[in-house]
Amino acid sequence: MKKFRALALLAFAGALTIAAFAQESAPPTITEDPDGQRFLFIPGIGRIPLPPGSRSFSPSLPAEPEEGVAPRALGPRARPPAPEPPLSPEAQQARDLNRLFARLANAEDEREAQGAAAAILRRWAQSGSDTIDLLTARALVAETAGAPALAKALLDYVVALSPRWPEAFVRRARVAASEGDYAGALADLETAARLEPRRFDALAALGALAEKTGNKKRALDAYRKALDISPKDAALQRDEERLRLDVEGRGI
Repeated sequence: MKKFRALALLAFAGALTIAAFAQESAPPTITEDPDGQRFLFIPGIGRIPLPPGSRSFSPSLPAEPEEGVAPRALGPRARPPAPEPPLSPEAQQARDLNRLFARLANAEDEREAQGAAAAILRRWAQSGSDTIDLLTARALVAETAGAPALAKALLDYVVALSPRWPEAFVRRARVAASEGDYAGALADLETAARLEPRRFDALAALGALAEKTGNKKRALDAYRKALDISPKDAALQRDEERLRLDVEGRGI
């Protein structure tokens, strides 16, 4: 009797070992009979009826996707992107200006272009130096108060301290033109446009001053360069068309 029980235990243990081996070698599957009854089939054990609407989960059997939803491929977890290093103030300003110039070039109407142009001019007016900003502000007060000589003297200091800041040349050109120094004003405007080729305001002022001094061809060229940067500027469009007809005549 004891020998029979020992043989039975050995047989049962062997069945469990076979079932475990079968589980490792072949994954469980879900089957369905003609009546719609679903079963979970485990190799070595058999079929286990599943309740209606049940969803099976197991380490070797992924959840069945919902109807109309494609299964998601499993793979290694993607690493989060490394944070971008912070931009320097100069790089940040350059990026902001590039975005504003894109808005200016692609503006749908003149109102949008004027908004972008005003934002660009505000950024150009910032020198990045407290000393330069203070001198420039005092020069503007002197100019507004009707003291152009004092304004020009202050702007001379600004140009000497910051010779690569285009705004200083634009402002000094305005004071020089108001005093009738057209040659000095033209030279300052050309310097500003050379330091920053996108200075549409300097190009527009250069065109107006060149036209006033009788150099219409030079004025037309300046207007066209300004229009390339700010194509929705209605005043520039009118000036360019008027001078084009005057300088180049009407096409045959």
